[in-house]
Amino acid sequence: GEVGAALTRHQDVSKVSFTGSVPTGKRIMSACSDSLKKVTLELGGKSPLIIFEDVNMRNAVSTAMLANFFSQGAVCSNGTRVFVHRSIAEEFTAQLVERTKKLIVGNPMNDDTKVGATICRMQYDKILAYLDVARAEGAEVLCGGGAVTPEDPELAGGLYIAPTILGGCTDDMTVVKEEVFGPVLSLLVFVQTTSLERTG
Repeated sequence: GEVGAALTRHQDVSKVSFTGSVPTGKRIMSACSDSLKKVTLELGGKSPLIIFEDVNMRNAVSTAMLANFFSQGAVCSNGTRVFVHRSIAEEFTAQLVERTKKLIVGNPMNDDTKVGATICRMQYDKILAYLDVARAEGAEVLCGGGAVTPEDPELAGGLYIAPTILGGCTDDMTVVKEEVFGPVLSLLVFVQTTSLERTG
């Protein structure tokens, strides 16, 4: 916008830090180059998380949960594409689903809460739309998959989405290729590490 553009060009601003889309990040980098400003960019992505067969299962499940549900999944560097070796995929998935179903969604000021509300209506609607597309493209909802109302009646009407695990995902699915920026984990299975070269 106009304010951001003015800040990136202003001579008194020595550093710009930005979290957001790749196209906007490119414009910021270009604008800051004129005055050689320091720039830190956290841009949209689909980071892979790779789970090998010799893993500590409890730690791997914890890592996958943290990499997807921390901050309601609104972190650009989240490991939202979880690649699991076929030999442990069944056990990993079972433990992941069991533990994810136990996550408490609600007021983040409560110590027991693990997932809070989505930041705004636009993002909430966008996440739900991604889930609809995922189903249409063949993903299986293993848990979550939509809006949820926390037990606290004061939170009724809030923008809460259940932590979601999608199974049966493939590389060509929209939810695997595009950043959802919400509590949505896509599970993919691999056999050989050479097949992971496709992940980018």
